[in-house]
Amino acid sequence: MLAASALSLAHPRDEGRQILLVEDEAFVRKAAAEVLETAGYRVLVARNAVEAVEICHRSSGSVGPVDLLLTDVVLPGRNGRELAHELSVSWPGIRVLLISGYAGLSSESSSGYQYLAKPFSTQILLSKVRQVLEGCEAVSPSRQASLR
Repeated sequence: MLAASALSLAHPRDEGRQILLVEDEAFVRKAAAEVLETAGYRVLVARNAVEAVEICHRSSGSVGPVDLLLTDVVLPGRNGRELAHELSVSWPGIRVLLISGYAGLSSESSSGYQYLAKPFSTQILLSKVRQVLEGCEAVSPSRQASLR
C-alpha cells in the first residue's frame, strides 16, 4: 500500500535525483527510503552522520552528486544541523531538509534549513522533498551569512 501511494505521487522531474537519507530509526529509514525510491529518486541511506559523510564522499565520484540531504535532527553523535552544515561547505549546491519529531525543533527557522515534522504521510514527504528540490536556489546558512 505504501509503495502504491508513492507511485501515484511520483513526478517525472524526480526521476534520477539523488537523496541522502540519514535516519537512526530503522523503521522510519526503511519506510522513507521505500517511498522515495518508488517515486523515482535514487536513495543513499545512512544511520548516522559519520556514515552519511562517508557515503557522500564515496558517491560524489561514483554515482554523482547528492541533490538533497534528508536528515533527522536528532542523531547519535553529530546532529542533523551539524551534518547539514558540514556537507553544505563541501557541496554548496546541496539542498537540505531536516526532519524532527520534536515540535520545538520543527518550527525553528533560524537554522536556514527547511523542516518536516514527524510523523509525516507519504504525500507530505514527497511534496516537501519536491518543494525543497525545486527551490529557486540552494542557500545554506554559511552562504546566507556570506551574502549579508
